[in-house]
Amino acid sequence: MKKITILLIAILLIGCKTSAIKNEDIIVELTKEEQLNKLYQERIKPLFSSYKDIQIPNEFRIDKEDNSINAGAADSYIEVSQGLVDYDKEYIKVYVLSHEIGHIVTLNQAKKFELGSQIPSGIKTNDYKKAEYLADLIAIHLMLTKEKVLGEELKQNLEVVQSLLGPEIFTHPSAVDRVALMSEYIDNSTQENADESFKEIFGKIWNMD
Repeated sequence: MKKITILLIAILLIGCKTSAIKNEDIIVELTKEEQLNKLYQERIKPLFSSYKDIQIPNEFRIDKEDNSINAGAADSYIEVSQGLVDYDKEYIKVYVLSHEIGHIVTLNQAKKFELGSQIPSGIKTNDYKKAEYLADLIAIHLMLTKEKVLGEELKQNLEVVQSLLGPEIFTHPSAVDRVALMSEYIDNSTQENADESFKEIFGKIWNMD
């Protein structure tokens, strides 16, 4: 009888050990592409939940040939570079993709602020450059108010952001000017309501000379 009891205990122990091994085997490490998609679905798209009448793309395309940190957007799609997929800083990925979605919602936001339906081109700052400033502002505002941990990380590492942004060209302001504007929002939003600061600086960009 003792031998039978010992044998049953041994079988149960082996069974438990096998179950534990099987449970561990179920854990599958996501690829970098899958990780970015998970981040996009679970943490980036929800940042734009207040834009009820805007269709945010459900997925993004990847340019496998582009190893820089880059992305682009239009009304119906977002494209990211392989370099962004492979990049190791999560707060940068959230900022870049939020910036691109920011382009999609900019005019909707402008209408909410009763600024108009088309970005006006100034004498010194054309509408393309204003669009970049506005998308930056939307991204950093949503990160700091809705994705606070990553937003704080972005806030503390603006020099990293600046190092990834390009020089001034016809369609883009310089990295220095873009980060300076984000810093202005950060400084103002610590002294007053973040939404009021967002509205004030949005209007300032919209009406730049």
